Order: sequence, then C-alpha cells, then structure tokens
Amino acid sequence: MRPDHRSCRQIVLSVWFLLLISTCVLVGQEEILTRIQRVENNLLPPVLIKGEKGWVLKERMKHYMVPGVSVAVFRDFRIEWAKAYGVKDIGTNEPATPSTMFQAASISKPVAVTAALKLVEEGKLKLDDDINKILRTWKLPENEFTEKRKVTPANLMSHTAGLTVSGFPGYEPDEALPTLQQVLDGKSPANTPAVRVNLEPSTRFRYSGGGTTILQLMMMDLEGKAFDQIMKTRVLDPVGMSNSTYRQPLPEDLRSHATTAHRADGSVIKGKVHIYPEQAAAGLWTTPTDLSKFAIEIGLSLKGRSNKILKKETVERMLTPFVADNIGLGFFLDKKGNTVYFQHGGANEGFRCMLMANKEGGYGAAVMVNSDNGQIIGEIMRSIAKEYQWESYLPPEEEIFAVAESVLDRYTGRYLVNPDRVLTVRREGKRLMVDATQPPSFELLPVSERTFIRRDQVLRYTFVVSGQGSAGEMEIQTDAESNKAPRVPAHRRIPYEDLMAGNVEGALSGYRAIKREQPDNFAVSEDRLNSLGYEFLRQKKFREAVGVFSLNAELYPGSANVFDSLGEAYATSGDREGAIRSFRKVLEIDPTHANALAQLRSLGAN
Repeated sequence: MRPDHRSCRQIVLSVWFLLLISTCVLVGQEEILTRIQRVENNLLPPVLIKGEKGWVLKERMKHYMVPGVSVAVFRDFRIEWAKAYGVKDIGTNEPATPSTMFQAASISKPVAVTAALKLVEEGKLKLDDDINKILRTWKLPENEFTEKRKVTPANLMSHTAGLTVSGFPGYEPDEALPTLQQVLDGKSPANTPAVRVNLEPSTRFRYSGGGTTILQLMMMDLEGKAFDQIMKTRVLDPVGMSNSTYRQPLPEDLRSHATTAHRADGSVIKGKVHIYPEQAAAGLWTTPTDLSKFAIEIGLSLKGRSNKILKKETVERMLTPFVADNIGLGFFLDKKGNTVYFQHGGANEGFRCMLMANKEGGYGAAVMVNSDNGQIIGEIMRSIAKEYQWESYLPPEEEIFAVAESVLDRYTGRYLVNPDRVLTVRREGKRLMVDATQPPSFELLPVSERTFIRRDQVLRYTFVVSGQGSAGEMEIQTDAESNKAPRVPAHRRIPYEDLMAGNVEGALSGYRAIKREQPDNFAVSEDRLNSLGYEFLRQKKFREAVGVFSLNAELYPGSANVFDSLGEAYATSGDREGAIRSFRKVLEIDPTHANALAQLRSLGAN
C-alpha cells in the first residue's frame, strides 16, 4: 500500500506547529521571568534621581522588617504574573504563596460598593435615595446637618456624607464582638464612637469607614442575608475570586490559607489577627491575584467587553468624580498627565495593601504585605510602573547640581516649620542633612544652588538668602502649596523639645500659648496632642504622657476620648485614683462608652 503523502505532510505540519507554539510559550515565559527579576531588583523611591540604582526587594523587606509580600501584575486585561516572597508568620516561617490570603483592609470598600451598585442596577435602591427610607434595622439620627440634604447611598460610596469615624481598629480574637447597630451607635462592646453626620452631605469629601458600615447594613437589610454571602454571590464568585471571603472571623478551615498580622518591628500582633465586624469597610480576606481579577473586570466592563457584575454605564458612573475630583463611587481617581488610574489602599492592624489600575489601558498591579510598615508597597509599585512603562505614573528624573561647601554652610541652622516643629540643617562633608524634631534624619539633594529635594517625599526646599549672608528662611513646596519656615536662634526651644528634655511645665505653657495665638493650628489639635501623649506613653515617660493628656483634657473638655486616653495613662503609670477619676469623666460625657465601662470594672470601681 502506497503511503499517503498528504497525511504525512499534515503530520509534519502539526508537529511543526506544536513545536512553534511550545517555543513561543517558552520565549514568553523567559521574557516574563526576566521582567520579574528586573522588578525585584529595581524598587524605587518617590523621587527619582538620575543615575541612581534601585533597591533589591528582599533587602528592602529586611530593611522594613516585613515578613511577607505578595504581588500580582496585569497587562492587556490579563494577569501576567503573581509571586509571593517571605513568610506567612514570622513564628512558623511557613512560606507565603500567591494563593495566601491577606487582609485587604480598606480595599474591601470598592469591592463592597460594586455589590451595592449591582443592587442599583436591579432597581432595589437608587443612588440618590434617602438612606433612612432604605434602612430597616437601624436609622441614622437626623440633625441640623441633614435638614437641607439627606444622606444618600452615593454619599456613602464616595465619602461625601459628612459622617464621622474614619476607620476601625478591629477586635482581638478573645474580645466580644459588637453588632453593626452597636458599632454605628458606639455602644459597648464597640470600640469606636457613634457614626453621626457633622457636616452637610454632598458638600465635600471626608473619608468615613463609618459610612461604608451603614452601606453594609443597608445591603443586609435589603437582601435579608449575611454580608459575606451577599458578597460571595454578587462579586466574588462571578469574578472568580476563589481565594477571597468577607467572613469575619475567618473560619478555622480557611485560617491555614491566611497570613498573620505583624507590627512594624516584625513581631506578631496579639491574637495573630484582628477581627472586623465592619466587613464592608475592612473585612475582606483576599490575594493580589483576586484583586487583579476584580480590577480587570471593572476595566473590561468600562469598555463594554464584560458584564459579569456591572453594566458599562454603571462602571462609567462608578469611575466619574462625585463631589470631589479625586473620588468616584468606591474608588479613588488619580489623574496623572492625560490618563487616570482608579485605585484604593488599605491599612488594617498588621496589614498594608494597594490596588492600582489604569482606567483605559487594562494594566496595573496589586501588592499586599503582612506588616504595619507599608512603605515597601510604593517602592514595588514604582518598580512595576517603570518596567511596564505605565503612562505618566512616575515623576521625571531629577538631576543633582553641584553646590560648593561654602554655600552649603550659609544654609545651616534651625528653621521653624510650625510652632512645634523645627528642622535643623547641618553640613556633613559635601552633603546637607536635616534633623527633624522627630526622627529620622534625611538628606537634602541640590537641584540648583538654592533648591533641594529629598528622596522619600515629593517636596522642594528653597533657601531664601539676602546678599552674602546666611539664609533667612526656608520655603517648603508641595504640588499644592508653599510654606515658609523662618530661621530661629539656636537657643530657642519649641514645646516638643521641652518635653523631650523633661521640662513638662515649660512645654505645657508653650502649647497653651500656641492655642491662644493660633487656636486652629494642628500642633494643638485634639488628635495631634492625643498622638503625642501616646508617643510618650509607649516610651514609659509617664510624667510627660500624663501632662500632655491632661492638657488635651483642659483644651477639649467635651471630648470623651481625651479623658479615656488620660485614664489609660494614669492606669499604666499605676495611679489608680487618677484612672478612676478620668474614666468616670468619660462616662459623664458618654454614658455608653465601652472602654471606660470595661476599665472601671477592671479597676474595681462602680
């Protein structure tokens, strides 16, 4: 029988075609591996200096004491690669993998908003409805701020409702968990204040996780289901986010797939992770791969190429500024040059993360770490942006200018940035160094004879000189504003420096003077003084901590939080009577304050 030459030819062609495909796949894989290596070896600071090399990822993990990092990169609406580095838990040293779940923190919000927008498409609510006409199991108290405009679902999605409570600290595993209603009313065992309107809705942006928690309750009231089930059926399953869940606390059968939370010093947080009943605001467990799938679906829907969740028209509205230029419905909008990125970051106890996606181009990345130190995320994002040539993402490179040492000497001295912050400029060889009131120090790099930059922040420092003498002031410029810092004598001390030197009374007098002369200055704001008090409390400088907290209570006598902090300082320092007195004052202001009630019980007081 004669051979069939056509069959032989077909076999040869088939084999050749398979070999060609295999070769293309291998070449493609090699190209991706090369790109991964370049990303790993070129982490970049916020300010790029011409000729300077980038950092190595594993060295930066060690520098920041970050146990685990997970990355996913997508291009042309497809995930190109995903890789994890380091470990899930510093105690077990179990390796992290691309399928290891991290807490998404506030990236939970745009995912939750997507489900709410699906309910809008189904006609179950309208974006401009009064939320109190939708809510069934709780109502937002009306007040003078809601007389003219009511709070709407669109306000909740865009942080324009004028609501309080920016974020949530979560709960340790052995702590009692509040209901959503208790969270929203700030009632025990909730550990945050009541969520209330104190700005007129739709007038300006102010971030509020409290508002997202109202959105969560609204969705649960409408659907009559647990929130994690709503999210599973509305978003996670349709997009294929197979390593994601909103279940809080995380069930034991999923715990082995998740990482542990770590402090900035690399230690494991108490209880390993915090629990977030505020699921829409902070409760998503996920991976960079799943977040990338979500961002890709949003991008495809915007182009009309997919509708697994939302229609094109809905996504267009989602990614259109609402009230403020930088926020849509769920996502932040970053305009860079002629392009726009939709993005959201996240920060839970022991976790940091970022999702970044180009609105039109189908490219972006997600990065997650199991650490309170998230600086490495920006460095990784910039490395990815450079490797994949993201449009307008990176700033132009700066070129260093040579300045004579004699000129640098004219700039040395102390400059008053605000009434409680001084920058001390000194020359170190041919470099100009700055010691801030609070560390760390940083280098100023000259881009002209009088203008300097720094690597870690996008700021410009210009020294103003008259004649041939020393600089009389320093001008500090951001993209949005310019502030002048006058030179001050070496002997002049600011209140913070008095505190550091143990001169508590001198420091408190200084803060009182600032409050009299500049009552709205951030240096004497309630939040700043509260943070300052805790700074000294962590250092076990009890006299300084109690002094600052007492001053805060003096300046803000109507705040339950300042007396709660003062009570904690007294209790930590061993002053039981002072602690009881302070916590009782908390209850005079807020009779339902959960922490004050618990502290008084632990102190054996009524």
